[in-house]
Amino acid sequence: MSACLLALTGCATHADLQPTEQEAELTETLQGRSIAPATAAEREAIHNQDLLTQAAFWAEAYELNPGDREAAFELSSVLRQLGSTQRAAEVSRQDLALYPDDQDLLSAYGMALTADGRGAQAVEYLMRAMNAGTPDWRLVNTLGVALEQSGRPDQARARFMEALGMQPGEPAIMNNLALSHLLAGEPERAEAVLRQAMQNISAGPEVRQNLAMALALQGRFDEAREIALIDSTPEMAEANLDYIRNLMSSPRSWDQLRRSEALGG
Repeated sequence: MSACLLALTGCATHADLQPTEQEAELTETLQGRSIAPATAAEREAIHNQDLLTQAAFWAEAYELNPGDREAAFELSSVLRQLGSTQRAAEVSRQDLALYPDDQDLLSAYGMALTADGRGAQAVEYLMRAMNAGTPDWRLVNTLGVALEQSGRPDQARARFMEALGMQPGEPAIMNNLALSHLLAGEPERAEAVLRQAMQNISAGPEVRQNLAMALALQGRFDEAREIALIDSTPEMAEANLDYIRNLMSSPRSWDQLRRSEALGG
């Protein structure tokens, strides 16, 4: 329930270009490997492996042929999931020069930008991806996040509702919709959405922790503590509640946090 809990799903703060721990491990994995074209069967089978193994596989394919559209898309997607958002954006951006109307690459670039907190920049590419073919709910959901980061909450919520129409009850979408209400200072509405999301067995700890935040922002600290303790230690839960109390006692701090998180950091 710290400030990071207000970050919309898939979003991360802008970081420098120092290698992450995962990237350093990936570099070590790639060293000494012989580069040879992967077969279609190998490309299909790699999706069953862990993310780091997938990253090494697609990085090798991309190094062999930077114009490989599939390798660029897959590498960008895996890097984003590993938290290497800037590098994910760079990979997909480079191949967009070769395939400017490719829906997968447009989507990958927009998602990477959004995950890096650059929603205002991402909107254009996500809209182009929407128009390039039939969008799935993940693309529409990410567009909602980008619009929220861009300071357009009404448009963002419309996209979240559109995504829910495509994937009813999806906790990831409902979590983003609820966070939009939280950022707008509407914890009651956020609570209603999050309680509905919790009815889905796939709802993760982020849904529960944000419900705890919504309750705390209404002054219902005992209920918030009960929810927070599901996934946190007593010490962490109490520290988070103290954080919310400080926010509530200082409107200026809450406004600054809201502006910061709405822009992705």
